[in-house]
Formats: sequence, C-alpha cells, structure tokens
Amino acid sequence: MIYFLSAVGIGILVWLLFFLENRRFVVRRTIVYHEKIPVPFTVVQVSDLHDKAFGKKQEKLLRAIYDAKPDYIVITGDLFNRKKASAVLNAFCFVQNAVSVAPVYFAEGNHECALKEIGEKDIKTIREMGVCVLEDAYIDLRGFRLIGLRQYATPEKLSAMLDPHKFNLVLSHRPERFPEYAETDADFILSGHAHGGQVRIFGIGLYAPEQGVFPKYTSGVYQRNDTQMYVSRGLGSTVPVPRVFNTPELTILEFKPMEAKESNYVCKRN
Repeated sequence: MIYFLSAVGIGILVWLLFFLENRRFVVRRTIVYHEKIPVPFTVVQVSDLHDKAFGKKQEKLLRAIYDAKPDYIVITGDLFNRKKASAVLNAFCFVQNAVSVAPVYFAEGNHECALKEIGEKDIKTIREMGVCVLEDAYIDLRGFRLIGLRQYATPEKLSAMLDPHKFNLVLSHRPERFPEYAETDADFILSGHAHGGQVRIFGIGLYAPEQGVFPKYTSGVYQRNDTQMYVSRGLGSTVPVPRVFNTPELTILEFKPMEAKESNYVCKRN
C-alpha cells in the first residue's frame, strides 16, 4: 500500500509540475537573413492561443510583445477554441490590446474553420477591432509582401499571389503543407498547428494532427528548396494531456538584409 500511495503521489507531483509549466511561456528569438529583404523588420508570431490567458487581461503576454518592439504582429491561426465556442474573452482581450502595440495580421486555423458561423462571427469581431484578416490575400508592407492563406489553399493559389521582386512572407497554419508550398517561390512561411508535438523527447515531438506519430514539422526552422518555414510550438492546447518538455512559446523573428549578416564576419585588423 505504501508503494502504491508513493507512486500515486509521484504521479500527481509530476502532473502538477507539467501543468504549471503549461501556465507560462518562453520567448524564442530567430534572426532571418535574406537577399530580398531591403530593410530590417521585426515580427512577433502568436500561434494557437486557443483563448488561453497569460496573466490578468493577458498582461504577461502583452508585456513580452511590447518589450519586443515589433513592427508587425501576426496570428497564424487557432486564436479561438472550437471545443469551447463561447470562450472568447481571452482571445478578444489579447487582440484588443495588441492592435495598440503594432499592426496585427491574421490567417485562419482549423479551429476557426470548425466553428463555422461562430468562427466567421469571431473573425468579423477581430476585424472590427483593427486586425487585418488575410484570407488567401496579400498586403504589401515596407520592403516585403505578407500573404495569408486559408488552411486548404493550393500551391497554385499561393503562386498567384507571390511577387518575385519582393520578399514573400507567408502565413499558413498547417506545417504539413510545407512540401507543396516549397515548390513555389515563397521565401519564408510562418506556421503553427503542431503544438510542438505535444510531448517532446530529446527535442522530438511525439504526435501532431495531420502528421501523426513522430511528426516531421513541429518546432523551429525547416528548409526545402529555396523556401524556409518556421513552426511555432504555439501558446495554448486543446487536449487534456499537458505539454511535456514542451513549454508554450511566443516567437520573435528579426528579418534582416543579407548585408547585415556579412558585416558580422568582417575581419578586423589591429
């Protein structure tokens, strides 16, 4: 009996440890150099929030974003939670405050699609708050083109929106579409959806929707042909099992001209 109670106690302690770990987030920074980038800019990527709260009125999340001094904030889908359609206050609170920090751009995720009419209504609400919703659409910003894809957009649809003379930054919720999109001339893709593989062992995710067991695209930078993709582990979750060795993340990406990288390697003589 003592051994049984000890095992139960250890199990509860471990579960509590990972539960508390899921209540915080880490900030991951990535620098991207590219020859088509004329001027530097900083993007904060928020993915898979699923209406989760980080502090009262999202103060922890918003403070981290404010401190990053981004030029743009992008939401790569699943801002809402299809399993709790009526739970939108945390998502709306985040958006309402984020638009005062920097311009906010949104591309849909599978949860917005699954919510159907409710999801359309929620997207209309964030649009009214000042978010630019990109539904298989693009916008030309300072020095680059930002493209937002619906989750089932075809490579042909993406190709039609690319500008070969500009750096093309693509918001696409589903990372498993990467091999298809890498056949186009897209330069960089921001994605989420995989939740880091939910459980990470030795840096490898164990499961992701649409990718199954030991998914290929779960976290960080991937490259195929001349296209790169960054997959965010995201901030929220929709399953009862907590993330394990997989802390939620807020992503800060600094995009810089190639000259900036080359200047870091200049040999200085005394």
